Amino acid sequence: MSTNILFYVHYNKFNRLSDHVIFQLEAMRQIYDEIYLISNSQLSDRDLNSLANNGLYDHFLQRKNSGYDFCAWSDGIKAYGYDQLDKFDNLTLMNDTCFGPFWDFKPTFDKFTNKTNVDFWGITNNRSHTVKPENSSSVTLPDHIQSYFVTFKRQVVISQSFHDFFANIKVLDDVVQVIIQYETAMTKFFEDRGFKSDVLFDTRKMPWNNMLTHDFSVFNMPALIQRKIPFLKVKAFMIWSTHPQTPLLVNKLIQESEYPFGLVANHMSVYDYPDRPYLISYKVLDLPVSIASDKPELKIAIHLHAFYPDLVQDFVDNFEQFVGQYDLYLTTDTLEKQQQLEAMSLPNVKQIVSGFKKGRDVLPWMSLTRTLSDYDVVGHFHTKKSLDNDWIVGESWRNDISEMLVKPAQSIFDEFVKHPELGIFINDVPTTFNFNYGPSYLGERELLPFKEKLWSQIKFDKKANLQESSTTVMSYGTMIWYRPKALENLLSLEISDDVPEEPLPYTSILHAFERLLVYVAWANGYDYRISKNKSLTNGFISNVAQNNMLKVEAINVLNNDKGLYSRIGQKRSLNLLFATPKYAFRAAKFLIKYNLLRLKNKLR
Repeated sequence: MSTNILFYVHYNKFNRLSDHVIFQLEAMRQIYDEIYLISNSQLSDRDLNSLANNGLYDHFLQRKNSGYDFCAWSDGIKAYGYDQLDKFDNLTLMNDTCFGPFWDFKPTFDKFTNKTNVDFWGITNNRSHTVKPENSSSVTLPDHIQSYFVTFKRQVVISQSFHDFFANIKVLDDVVQVIIQYETAMTKFFEDRGFKSDVLFDTRKMPWNNMLTHDFSVFNMPALIQRKIPFLKVKAFMIWSTHPQTPLLVNKLIQESEYPFGLVANHMSVYDYPDRPYLISYKVLDLPVSIASDKPELKIAIHLHAFYPDLVQDFVDNFEQFVGQYDLYLTTDTLEKQQQLEAMSLPNVKQIVSGFKKGRDVLPWMSLTRTLSDYDVVGHFHTKKSLDNDWIVGESWRNDISEMLVKPAQSIFDEFVKHPELGIFINDVPTTFNFNYGPSYLGERELLPFKEKLWSQIKFDKKANLQESSTTVMSYGTMIWYRPKALENLLSLEISDDVPEEPLPYTSILHAFERLLVYVAWANGYDYRISKNKSLTNGFISNVAQNNMLKVEAINVLNNDKGLYSRIGQKRSLNLLFATPKYAFRAAKFLIKYNLLRLKNKLR
């Protein structure tokens, strides 16, 4: 049985410890006798204690993120002592840029350990190719093992070559130069000194048709999953984030691997983008309902905008039963309604404020930003009615909010306690939109200028770009639970001058605000969860809703431009079709059928 040591480099731009890293260290602990954890970002005492209590590291080095992984490995090996390494059969260098292992890794490790003709090995490699760094001449990179996982056997570790390479690592600020001078040079360095290498997946002679480059670890997830490669790079999930095959690949992983895919979804929704199609379903939680606890772990506040005072009592009754201890802040538009609310003698009321003539529930909520910042978690609600529809729509919507956000409040609070990175909890799509249709792609495009204007005014600690999405992950109705820090820079804005008077148009700054909540939390480094709508809907019903939406868009186009389809060959019409590629095929079929019917009518 071999004795093994792992030098593991961790980095997180938000100075957090992601759950997938913990899972990875737990899996590696089954193979390695000693784990030297090196963190290039600040780990909290809480995280370190948690790792130590679970036996997930034996040695620890906290350092600045200078020189990237190679400097970190060099510093860790030096701190451990080169003269102490001869007691190990294998020394592994690894970083946290991958998810996994998706399959049992020990058989693979043992197989390579027992290969007598292999001195060092890795998971994947990349072929020789030429690069041209900025402001520099072209450089030919040799075939090389990719450095996210490399294991050296004892004969390499005790050699002078090993010391010469790692003791002379210099701090380089340019990651391209790190790749050129260390990652891609390392394999050749040791091979030139007589050591033999191997990899689990040799990609050098694999065809790379339809790939951006021949880096299989990033640009060919299907090949990796098909071969059951144990580690998949975080960057690969970014590159494949919107590819139509990705949900199929994810399903394959879930069917054949015991890896908890929620670890991928929860990491990528913070470090990539929150609304990637393959991960949204993993953000949805089916939460149990329970009566309020007498000893809450969180300090809770609720803001309820009471435009309709007749609905307030129902909200408060549910808060009392399911939320428990909380402070209630009420806002409304007129003094008369304020007096009406005061006469109700509602429990837990801290403040009742009136005078909000416009801005619906949003401006009143924003006015309380400083006051609500003292709480751990805040709920924002309002007395929803839908005057554009029959009464049943508003009632159904309110019932959905109660079922998804109020009744499971204790479970929601538990999630906030367990996950410090969780910043916002929203409701699933309300039932009315499951059976009908919600915001359309074209409608969302009309809102984009409003969203971009708001986004440009928000001061983020780290640069974050707002991307155009075909579907927005949002709280329909702007009712949520949230940590104040997650939305503070949005709620602190002054947008009164941009808010129109009633009646509100269907595209306004308030509609943009509603759609930005999850994305602002993401830009501030926070994750989100969705409380599941337990109504009986399915894929067929969702398809009906999509077709209804497409039909409405087609009718709108026809009404606005009677001659559009007869001029389908013209540039304007083609631009319209290709602006909505998701529906281009369906629209083309519709247009052909439409023109054939016109021709038939003319022949009559």
